[in-house]
Amino acid sequence: MQKLSTIERKILALLQENSRQSVTEIAHKLGTSRTNIKSKIDRLYESGIIKRFTIDVGDLDIQNEVRLQGFFHVHLTEPCCPKLFEHIKNWESIKGSWSVSSQEVDMIILVEAISQDALEAVRDRISKLPFVKTMHTTFILREWLHKL
Repeated sequence: MQKLSTIERKILALLQENSRQSVTEIAHKLGTSRTNIKSKIDRLYESGIIKRFTIDVGDLDIQNEVRLQGFFHVHLTEPCCPKLFEHIKNWESIKGSWSVSSQEVDMIILVEAISQDALEAVRDRISKLPFVKTMHTTFILREWLHKL
């Protein structure tokens, strides 16, 4: 099994959210060069980690990992939960979101990711939105019951 670098895990997380985004967009989000991202994606593809650009994950240690889940508790600078929801609603890693009544939290977002790095990449994207005042994260350690 191959081990992935932190940046490779972040690239996979971003591609899982939106496999159609450009190499330039990914490079901008990760703060590195387009050439660096392109070479990492090429390596991931050539090694079989990326099978198709719909992001089917090949034989790799991340396929058998337990997926990390957490809640982001988001406090906004103004009452704009619909605005935040519009930004995140199509992200693959977002599994749920709720507006809540609290003085310190306006929205709770359920996130699922392949690794802590991938979860942190999602958290970082949300926290950089101009209307996000503060955030804290609660990780799910064990699920005892989940009824739908």
